[in-house]
Amino acid sequence: MLASDTVNKTPLGGALVSGESKEEVEYFLHHLKTWINKPLSLITLDFSSRLLSGVKEVFPNAPLQKCVFHAIQLLTRGYIKELTRIKRQYLLAHIKEWKGLRRNTIEMEKGIITQIPSKLTFSDTEHALGIYFSLQTILSQRSPKLIERSLTNLFSTSQFTTWKGHKEFLLKYRKIFTKSHFTFSTKALKYIIPKIYTAWRGAIMELRRELEATKATFNRAKYLILMNPDNMEPFHRRALRKYLKAFPWLRKYRRILVKFYYQFKIPPEKRRSLKFLLSIISKKSHPWLKAAVNTLIENEEDIFRYQMFRSSKNRSVSSKAIKIVNESANKHLNRLYRVQCGMRTLENLSMRISHRLSCPVIVSPGLKEKLN
Repeated sequence: MLASDTVNKTPLGGALVSGESKEEVEYFLHHLKTWINKPLSLITLDFSSRLLSGVKEVFPNAPLQKCVFHAIQLLTRGYIKELTRIKRQYLLAHIKEWKGLRRNTIEMEKGIITQIPSKLTFSDTEHALGIYFSLQTILSQRSPKLIERSLTNLFSTSQFTTWKGHKEFLLKYRKIFTKSHFTFSTKALKYIIPKIYTAWRGAIMELRRELEATKATFNRAKYLILMNPDNMEPFHRRALRKYLKAFPWLRKYRRILVKFYYQFKIPPEKRRSLKFLLSIISKKSHPWLKAAVNTLIENEEDIFRYQMFRSSKNRSVSSKAIKIVNESANKHLNRLYRVQCGMRTLENLSMRISHRLSCPVIVSPGLKEKLN
């Protein structure tokens, strides 16, 4: 745990702790208060409730700034969970249903099962199953000529011509007779019938492959949907336009996220309330996205406090210095601890890290108890 003066880019003090509990946070902050020994203009912290409760206990009058980086991270993580939920619900479940349909038909032809469930989630898999049942009815007849005539009639029906896989099926169906030189006869039926079922499965496999390609495209689109417009190159924008054309329902998510990024660039008087984030929430939304949106709305004042803090007398202060938690210093402290911990006592370790960071570092009672 580390506190830094982000304006001057210097650590103020650190603590080696066993976890981010309220007690350990307060223990560290009480020591920090004695080290600083002057009122604080602003405290920048993340969205940890335990850290917040400790800060309010030790520094009750200090203004709080919620880290902008963590605010953006909170929303983008919620977006990732939501987009993953959508992918799982509509793409992965769809692919799984195609696979299940193929497996069920094979098992039925082998006599492992006697019936295929006709109630499916997706309309195209249900349509394909309807075609399979029609083929099954026709191929169960005894007369080869009757089977041939019935198949010809089926291929001209609207049920068949509106099926997405009908072209692929007909291509494979004709190969049975052109490539293998079969004709409808009593002897040839035992070879033709399995090949017709195989042609149907080949057609639904192509439909599934299209869905797999859509899933891969969606995974690439997800990355660009989350991207900050300021960090985008021209090729990113071209790719994003292509993906939004493929998935037009993603436009809503992108538009709201861009608006959210924009709020950090405009002056306070032009900034909008973050309640516009509620437009991406529905009953089916992922809990992480709901929680992220609610947290951002509740902490809106603290997230944008840096805009008010940088008044005329503080104009020289970098906005990044006051709105972002110094994560690099925390990573440096953790790296030092990992390198030194196995070779030193806690007291020696504290002294060593304190010397490297040029600030006081204490060891919490919780860590001492845990290691002893």
